[in-house]
Amino acid sequence: MANPSNDQTNKAAGAAREAANETAHTARAGADLAHRGVETARDNMQAGLDTAAQSFQRMTDQFTNVLGFSGPQAEALARRSSQNLQAVSQAGSVLARGFQEASHKWLGLAQERVKENIDGLNQLAGCRSVQDFVAVQSDLVRERFWQVIDTNKRVAELAIRVAEEAGRIIQAQAAKTADRVRRAA
Repeated sequence: MANPSNDQTNKAAGAAREAANETAHTARAGADLAHRGVETARDNMQAGLDTAAQSFQRMTDQFTNVLGFSGPQAEALARRSSQNLQAVSQAGSVLARGFQEASHKWLGLAQERVKENIDGLNQLAGCRSVQDFVAVQSDLVRERFWQVIDTNKRVAELAIRVAEEAGRIIQAQAAKTADRVRRAA
């Protein structure tokens, strides 16, 4: 006759494995959906930046015509505006790429966490005593807490790197413009 405690443990372990498999499937589907959402958001952001740059260029042209700038003055103003727009567009592209990179990092880390959580559920399902269960659970909680801290640190480092890169582009254009103004004066 089978030990009722072992039967219950085996049933609980089987249920935990089944739940882990369903969780993994759901997490993969969620990650795929999030990935598509990130791609769409990035594309929309880039399209918005392009549209804004084109609109700004049209406004600059209209402004130049209304104020009666012509010849070298109009060309210099148009060139300056174009260069500023190009810098803003490049910085926007860097930010969009950084957003995409951060999203990919989050998704990759989320997928790792799902796998680790499934492994943790399997470890818990393999426990044969309450003491074992408590020990494994406390180890898992500690590891997951550390992973949250590490994940946030990685994403923060990425955000700082992207912001600095975008800032360098804008600052370089501002320096070029200031240099041209000093030379023209």
